[in-house]
Amino acid sequence: MRKVTFSFPFVIAVSLIIQGLGLTRSLVLAKDFGADSTLDAFYLANVFTVSIFNVVGSSITTIVIPELNCEDSFDNKRKYIEGYLTIVRSISLIVSVILFLGLLFFRSTVAPNFSDKYFWLFIVVTGVLLISQQFRFQASFSVSLLQNDGHYIIPRVLDVLPVFLPVVYLLFSPRTNIIYLASITAIAYVLETIIFNFIQKRISDEYIFKIRINYNENVKKMLINTIPILCSSMIFQLQILLSNYFAGNFGRGYITLLSNTNQVMGIFQALFIMNLINMVYPLVVRNIKKNKISGIKKIGQYVTATNVIVILLIWGYIAIGKDLISLIFVRGAFTEQNAVVVYRFGIILGIVLPFDVLRDYCYRTYYALNNTKKPMLNSITTVIVNIIMLMLLAKMIGVYSIVVAPAFGTVFSTISIVIRLWKDNLKINLRVLLVGFTVTNLIGMCMFMFIKYIDYSSTILVMRLVVNVFIGCVVAIVLLTSLFLLMKKKGLIDEFFK
Repeated sequence: MRKVTFSFPFVIAVSLIIQGLGLTRSLVLAKDFGADSTLDAFYLANVFTVSIFNVVGSSITTIVIPELNCEDSFDNKRKYIEGYLTIVRSISLIVSVILFLGLLFFRSTVAPNFSDKYFWLFIVVTGVLLISQQFRFQASFSVSLLQNDGHYIIPRVLDVLPVFLPVVYLLFSPRTNIIYLASITAIAYVLETIIFNFIQKRISDEYIFKIRINYNENVKKMLINTIPILCSSMIFQLQILLSNYFAGNFGRGYITLLSNTNQVMGIFQALFIMNLINMVYPLVVRNIKKNKISGIKKIGQYVTATNVIVILLIWGYIAIGKDLISLIFVRGAFTEQNAVVVYRFGIILGIVLPFDVLRDYCYRTYYALNNTKKPMLNSITTVIVNIIMLMLLAKMIGVYSIVVAPAFGTVFSTISIVIRLWKDNLKINLRVLLVGFTVTNLIGMCMFMFIKYIDYSSTILVMRLVVNVFIGCVVAIVLLTSLFLLMKKKGLIDEFFK
């Protein structure tokens, strides 16, 4: 845990660069196109490609890390992992072709509001991105291999490429072409994979994994464990597609507004939640394989530590988020009214992020035990609830249903998976979670109240943001330091570093 703790600031620093580049991309696109059908087509293509394969890639990491920690020689593990990766790549190609043809021939279902011009733009961008995603499987495996060996920073550094090259194009091109942008993004993914392979070879010749046609019991087990994760992902993507479909029906530009909201919330998720969970996951696997009872007990500590960061960030967003959204997006064709919608969407999705954290750790508890079926069943039930809520709320609260429904689903899925864990006698310490959740929210509330009480105002938006962020950070640091000293005095700190 100490290595994770020391590496975490560097990972966050690199992740900030990635998020900054991602926001720069959105800023330039919003300036050039506003909330327009061109961006709707681009973002919808990303939903069908990058979003889907992100989840598939993370499923490879989820499956491979427990295998890397099993009691077998590395040579034997390499052989059946190579067979597993070869089969997954083959399936990916087939699915990509089917997906592309499905989008092409079912236009009325996928993009009913696109004109011919924007529909073909959507199809071309989707095709380019689908090709690029085939290389991401190798990159995902490289991440799992390096993180399991304690290399946390290198994978994040390489993740800069797929956002850096497109931003360079946007900043230096006199006129933005969406197809060129997608093509440069695809090239960046290919380069990332090539560099990963080079680094693996430099670390050790054993880390070179080749294409191998191999099918044995170990490969079969890995494939069987992967299927539930992929099923969960496909069902979850169905929910995302429905959200985008409903967003499109509410009027022009709402797909883009929802995408911008998800990007802002994605900063919190990518920077802190996923970075920390992915870094801790190998520890979770080792702890549980070593001693299931004590390993599961530590899950509560990891959840609490992660949520300290997440909850304070959400309170900070509630306090200064409106100015932040305005600074990022309001320029060109993107209006203040658009920014208000994104800010409100963000509050709704942000409130449930701590539940996301708990749910993700619960899922990884099952994954560490080579049980992917329970999370799949939970995901299926949750998505069904989400879809029902989306259809019901669309008529009741209008456009806000596209964020309220998934927020409700997040809470439902978290409660559901915790109940499943308890029924399987895998009991996370709920008292520790509740105390940590309550204390951190009190600290966040104090931070929010100080910012609003001082109420610093300035006609310069950047100055207003900087001062209010500084006030919030000072209050949070003082309160957290006091809490840390109190816990240290009582001998509770060392528990988080065992």
